[in-house]
Amino acid sequence: MYKAESFDIMQYFYGAVHNPLIHCYIRFSGHINVSELKRAVTLSRKAIPLIQCCFDVTGRRPCWKDKEFTEEDIVHVIQSNPNDIEQINSLLASKINIMKEPQLNIYLMNGQKADSLCIIINHMICDAAGFKEYLYLLSNIYTKLNENPSYMPNLKPNLRSTRQLFFDMGLRQKLGILFSKYDLSKQKKQAQICLDGDRSNPLFITHCIEKHELFLIKTYAKSQHASFNDMILTAYCRLLSRKTRTDRIVIPCPVDLRKYLRNNQKHGICNLTSNFICDVVIKEGDSFQNTLSQVSAQMNQQKNSSNCLKPIIMLELAFHLLSYQKMQKIFGKIFTIPVISYTNIGIIDSKLLKFANADILDVFVTGAIKYVPYFQVAVSTYEERCTLSCNLYGTTKDMVWIKSFLEELSKELLSV
Repeated sequence: MYKAESFDIMQYFYGAVHNPLIHCYIRFSGHINVSELKRAVTLSRKAIPLIQCCFDVTGRRPCWKDKEFTEEDIVHVIQSNPNDIEQINSLLASKINIMKEPQLNIYLMNGQKADSLCIIINHMICDAAGFKEYLYLLSNIYTKLNENPSYMPNLKPNLRSTRQLFFDMGLRQKLGILFSKYDLSKQKKQAQICLDGDRSNPLFITHCIEKHELFLIKTYAKSQHASFNDMILTAYCRLLSRKTRTDRIVIPCPVDLRKYLRNNQKHGICNLTSNFICDVVIKEGDSFQNTLSQVSAQMNQQKNSSNCLKPIIMLELAFHLLSYQKMQKIFGKIFTIPVISYTNIGIIDSKLLKFANADILDVFVTGAIKYVPYFQVAVSTYEERCTLSCNLYGTTKDMVWIKSFLEELSKELLSV
């Protein structure tokens, strides 16, 4: 049995607005060795044992109970065309019963000439950065097994608690963060996107920004002393402003808190994410550059502050001082689940994601499937190819609208 951490509980409560899962698709030019993949999954559990556990809320405190699931429970081989979009979407949309099933599902789409992987993990186990760590670990074990079938990695689970962020902080510094300016409820009155929604129909919609286009966007960002993330946020805010006819857009921008850890500090595969707040006013006639200046200035100011740790301290305090039942009652009053959100999963490192000699043609990682009116755009980049994605339980009409939205987002980025 493993105790639940505060982030585990938070992601569990987030299940009210989405199925808390992270999804990944990997397309190969050739085949994957099934037995080596299964063996790699078995060995990887030493570093992340929660994948073989079930979540339990029946006791005094929630916990993870080891059910000793095997590789056969996690890895599923599907005889299918690895480029079949409908099959890919169907597998990516697979749910995990966190109370009864493993917290990781891997589907190997086995085609005549090549394979693909659809990988789904419970967001309670880790955030997107943690998921990338797991993908690198899994692929590294697979590669080592390919070289040496008797390979045994020296792995152990490391700390998953948010307490690791505050090891070097004194009481005064923690209190300074706790009473810092960070508006947890800023997005409560945010305008909504009018979509129909259909809880029986999960949609995965993607749009790719190709290498030459990404080069142009990054070149312009550099000329404006801004980041690529600033560019995406700017385009997203401007498009949302037009679609919702709202001149003020407030979007949480996830920040990986691992940057606050000590150099070389060991940490477990877990959730360590907070948010910066992007709050911009876009008036009619404002240029892209004008909005970019607002976004970039806000992001730089928040990057030089530790205020984003405030909700983490509050969550940790609530988790340790209150019962699970009490937390369940007050969670929605303290923490706002944003209606419109954004996540940049970042670069998937092609040097770290290697499955022996199986060349990878494409990869993207995306977040949870949202329930209307909740809406999120996710961004991930592999080999200078950027994938914009949006996952929603919606209608065919919603799918057409979202596809158009992602295309317009790309055009907005390239308009400068």
